[in-house]
Amino acid sequence: MKRTILLVGVGVLSGCVSAEQLDKIYGSQMPPTAAERAAAITYIKSTFYDPYSIRDASISNAVTLLDTGYRSICVRFNAKNRMGGYVGMTSTSLRFRGASVVSSLQDAPGCNTDRLQYSAFPELENL
Repeated sequence: MKRTILLVGVGVLSGCVSAEQLDKIYGSQMPPTAAERAAAITYIKSTFYDPYSIRDASISNAVTLLDTGYRSICVRFNAKNRMGGYVGMTSTSLRFRGASVVSSLQDAPGCNTDRLQYSAFPELENL
């Protein structure tokens, strides 16, 4: 149930969000604020298994999730798993209320669209 709610929250669940609404969501893109970037780093450091192994990190522009008051930012990177091996590039969507991360979703479909612009995230690689 939680997974479905998060998917609806990022506006990517087929049939639940119209093409017009997606245009509005992706049209609201703007670079993440310094506070959002810092909150993303803090959240990843406290929740991921080996955040110090992160490489090839990038961060998306922030999008506003319609009239919910939430903003969403995607982070892509390659990191080690519990076995000590790199798992390849993964995407995680972080949902913000203000400058605080309130939820996340790994491999969120909305993070893997060409409509979302990414830039380098060296602060996450240099923990």
